[in-house]
Amino acid sequence: MGVGMEVPELMTATQVARILGVSTETLRKWRARRMCLPYVRVGRHIRYKAADVAAFVERGTVMPDRF
Repeated sequence: MGVGMEVPELMTATQVARILGVSTETLRKWRARRMCLPYVRVGRHIRYKAADVAAFVERGTVMPDRF
């Protein structure tokens, strides 16, 4: 690893699915369709960076208009 390189926290599909309130099958479908949520392939394993999951949630945040 390079000097000063920060290693991101990596989460499993099960952990991410629990956080997002979706199934691991939904995450698999999103990966197949290359939708929105970036992932990392570690050998044959799929992992998600915590920062990417947080950004995904932030992008989906809707601010309602004031009445």
